[in-house]
Amino acid sequence: MEPLPALEERIRAHIPLTRHLGFHLEHHSPGELILRAPLKPNSNDKGTFFAGSQAALLALAGWALTTLEAERVLAPADVVAVESSLKHHAPAPFDARLTATAEADVLTHFRQRLQDKGRGKLALAVTLTGPDGEAATTFEGVYMARYMEEAI
Repeated sequence: MEPLPALEERIRAHIPLTRHLGFHLEHHSPGELILRAPLKPNSNDKGTFFAGSQAALLALAGWALTTLEAERVLAPADVVAVESSLKHHAPAPFDARLTATAEADVLTHFRQRLQDKGRGKLALAVTLTGPDGEAATTFEGVYMARYMEEAI
């Protein structure tokens, strides 16, 4: 199985909330993950993306990027969020594209810590945009990864 479909399957099997978000992991390259999610199952009474769905998807995108990067070095990896903040800039009345990114030097340090210590922290950003490419919501997070005998 390809890495993204396999990770989607793991996520849905172990995090029940994600079964209702309609998300899809679209693309991964070193330091970047793109996740898509439709408006319909995530809408609120105003016809825009529900803030709670946004928060879940932003955190999930960061977790997924950290998991993919950690498992390049050690597998399986146990990943948890240790810090996060988000800011809503504008309503999101559209299907969402979430782009999680980690800077190259931060990613290099993260990988080195994983190799040397079996654990490391990754600081990253996630942006939720619509068709116009403008940021509706931004997220910053720090995730910790460590080797585990069994991880989701």
